[in-house]
Formats: sequence, C-alpha cells, structure tokens
Amino acid sequence: MPLSARTSLLLVSLLLVGAGGGCRWNEWFTRHTSEPPPILFSQLPTREEAVAAINASSSRVQSLQTQGASVSVPGAPAIGAEIALTRPKNFRFRAGTSLLGPELDMGSNDELFWFWAARAPDGPDVYYARHDAFAGSRARQMLPIEPTWLIEALGVVEIDPSGVIEGPTQAGDGRVQLRTTMQASAGQFTRLIQFDAKHGWILEQHLYDPAGQLIASARNSQHEYYKLDGVSLPKRIDVSIPQGGLKFQLDVNQWAINQPPLEGQTLYELPRQQLASYRFVDMADPSFVPPGGTLPSLSGPQTPAIPQASLPNRYRGWR
Repeated sequence: MPLSARTSLLLVSLLLVGAGGGCRWNEWFTRHTSEPPPILFSQLPTREEAVAAINASSSRVQSLQTQGASVSVPGAPAIGAEIALTRPKNFRFRAGTSLLGPELDMGSNDELFWFWAARAPDGPDVYYARHDAFAGSRARQMLPIEPTWLIEALGVVEIDPSGVIEGPTQAGDGRVQLRTTMQASAGQFTRLIQFDAKHGWILEQHLYDPAGQLIASARNSQHEYYKLDGVSLPKRIDVSIPQGGLKFQLDVNQWAINQPPLEGQTLYELPRQQLASYRFVDMADPSFVPPGGTLPSLSGPQTPAIPQASLPNRYRGWR
C-alpha cells in the first residue's frame, strides 16, 4: 500500500541519516564554472575503462555541502534544506522555516546516527542508534537498504572491479549499463548502474536484495560540471523504495565540493544541547517500539508500523 506523505517523510529522514548543513557558502560557489564537461568515451568503453572513469570521478569527492536545497514527497510541499556530508559516514541534514524555525535535524558520524522531526504526531523525540548495534537490531527492518546508500544515490559511486558481473552494454538513449554485486550486512546485493555514454556520470541505479527483489532506485539528472574539482554532479535526485511505496526528490541549487564544514567537526556530533528538551530514544535497544506501532521479531514480516511526521512549509535562508 502506498505510504502517506507524512509517513514518507519519516522514512526519508531515516534514510538520509546514514549517508552529511551550514550556511555562508556563497564564496565557495565561485569554484563552479559553466564550461562543458569533458567527453570521457567516444565509443562503448571496456569494463576496465568504465570502472576506472566512474571510480576516478568519485575519488575526487570527499565532501559535499549545499545551501538552498529542498526535499519533497508526492502530494506535499517541498522542504527547504541544508545538507553536508563527508565520506564515509559524516552527514548532516537540517530543514526549517524562517517563520517557525527548525523542523528537521538528521545526522551521522562514525559512531551513530540520529533524526528528529519537530511535528511528529507522537512527540518530537530524538531517535538515534549506533551503526554497529542498529545493523543487527529489530529496528533494522524499518529500512530495506543500508542507510549510507544515499551517498551513492547522489551519484558518488564506487565499483569493485571484481564485482562487475555484466557489461558494459548499450542501454539506449546515450546510456551504458553495468551490473555489479555489493556485499552488505544482509548479504550479497546486485546493483544495476546506467551512466552517460559520453560523460560517464551516473544516470540511474537500481538495487536488488539477495532474493532478487528491487528495493531501491535512484535517478540523477540536471548534471553540472565543476571544472576546478573535475567532477559532474546532479542537481536533481529522485529516489524510490518500491517495497514501501516511498518516493522523494532532492533538488540542489549548487554543490560546494571538498570544503571544510564551516561549523567544524561539531557539525557531525549528536546535538544533545540543541535538542536537550526532547527525549532521546535508542532504536537499537531490544525493547524499542516505534510510536503507534510494533516491530516484528527478527524472523517475522518485514513491514513494521512506522510513525507519521507532518511536513513543514518550504523556506529559504533559514539559519
């Protein structure tokens, strides 16, 4: 059954935390140029050429930051947002309105991740978990994919050359396709990647679980080339999680690449002081139950009840 817009937003929140805001980035955007991207392939590349080009592009991106981004789900207004990430696990996503202030706060570091929604109907608790504890917990069933997959959904993809099982092959419409395997805590996944036949940037990714079921897709568009960094990045990212009927869209005005966070490494710390008035809930605790629902046993069904969260209005320039 398709999820409501409120439920979708909470799942978006949980997805985002596994992957890296701040302000005053205008001076960084001068690094961007409107020059055309280089042509990497003049014909169908070999497997070695395709993997090398994709990995080389990803290796140039160690951190991303943006202001003026938005996230939206079908049937609901977009949320103004600020996003920052430093690979592999540092992440911060904040959203709010100039009138009402903070609405969402999500983040991750090497140790743990968290998320908070100001208008959650059951109360704005701060949900958090250690990465290692969450991977083996019952709450892990709330997500069909590894949370850090969002980094790759942004088009920052790394491919193990030994994991390529098919391709490159022509996929039509200026696209080339690769099929690879990925090892995760839940087993071996299969990933279908489509990239631009000339420029090599990622256009689509489809992730399949060990049983062969499609569990996540990402489509990237509106790419821009950043000459000084030698990388092209999408300004629109459409993500879908078919098993939950979840779809959301990220829109980005500009990326700042490989710049230190203006707030320092404290940006990626659990905001205990900022959210001190709220209850902190460990999702990896064996007794954890989502508000308004129950979690199945580890051998039970894969669709627990998920609390709903309301959407704030779109904003610009919130601090």
